[in-house]
Amino acid sequence: MSAAAQAAAPPSPALVAVYREHFQFVWRSARRLGAPAPALDDVVQDVFLIVARRLTEFRGEASMRTWLFAITMRVVQLHRRSASRHLRRVEAFAEAHAEGGGSDPYARKDATDTLLKLLDQLDDERRAVFVLAELEGMTAQEIAAGLALNVNTVYSRLRAARQQLERALPAAARTEVR
Repeated sequence: MSAAAQAAAPPSPALVAVYREHFQFVWRSARRLGAPAPALDDVVQDVFLIVARRLTEFRGEASMRTWLFAITMRVVQLHRRSASRHLRRVEAFAEAHAEGGGSDPYARKDATDTLLKLLDQLDDERRAVFVLAELEGMTAQEIAAGLALNVNTVYSRLRAARQQLERALPAAARTEVR
């Protein structure tokens, strides 16, 4: 069944039962494991999306709560790592703009316009991977899962996009100075 068909299909009665019985447990566990408050709902949703995909694989070797806790722990770790990467990128961007007159809204608009022009030079596949990796801070594994690609394909497209942008950047910088 395709992802779109799965999304449109009503949840199974087993999933509804697990959700109703264990939602509070998953929410509390995510909070106690350090999920940031603003991301808590996203973390819990991600946990139950995984549960929806894998519920048929649950064999009962451990309790349902133990299984849910293990999933919750991994999802919280992924969210925390992703948030940390995003924060580092935002801080670096803010610092670079502060040093270079980042308070000037015209300079920020020019930089944004230049970035968009550079991104327009990439084909759709490379652009998607580059944006997710470099601008959204996603890992190659996250990108591969989200775009249904092999991880090596993600790395290959990211490397090609970086090389293409590095070649185009000097010309874009010259155009911006004029």
